[in-house]
Amino acid sequence: MSTAEAAKLLGLTAGRVRQLAASGAIGSRRIGSRYLMRRDDVEARADTGAASGRRFSPRRAWALVLLADGATPAGLDPVTRSKLRAVLRDRSLWAIRARLVSRAQRRDLRAHSSDLDRLESEDGVRLTGARHAPDVGLGLVASDAPVELYVDGPTADRLVARYSLRPSERPNVRLRVLPEGVGAWMPGRVAPRLAVALDLAEDRDPRAQAAAREALEQR
Repeated sequence: MSTAEAAKLLGLTAGRVRQLAASGAIGSRRIGSRYLMRRDDVEARADTGAASGRRFSPRRAWALVLLADGATPAGLDPVTRSKLRAVLRDRSLWAIRARLVSRAQRRDLRAHSSDLDRLESEDGVRLTGARHAPDVGLGLVASDAPVELYVDGPTADRLVARYSLRPSERPNVRLRVLPEGVGAWMPGRVAPRLAVALDLAEDRDPRAQAAAREALEQR
């Protein structure tokens, strides 16, 4: 899908769509100075509607998700914590999901099918997505879904090189690259429940959307 087509569908300027593509908020492939958008990503973003208010910064987005999940991120100052708790009293994560898209940079890639299990067993990764929804109590079983991993920047580069991962419009690997320092907020091998739910909310599968909405509408 061209930038102009995506802009028309989203009700945004072409310049704003290029910014979203450059930041990874919309999956795309760059050819010279042009971006080609992934239709599924553009339609999923259109489904969320316009965000009510400005997007949260990556760290604030994660602080909000973790507070909603019952955790308190280390180093979060009391004033910020109070403000974010006020947001959660007023709105569900489902209602503000479009404001949380900056929590990670998404990279849609393709690996050899024999490498998928090895990717999930690598050091420095946290599992998310439909394949691991049952691990956090979300009512969805989708073993054939892409491998989805939260990683930091150096780990992403290492995996891309080790497994010869390539950008793809038919991805079987989705890396969600975290901002610096956020990984320390997420102990455990599987991402927090509500982070997994937010990732499911980007899926075009109606079952994933339903499971995400059920989890994210709870306050």
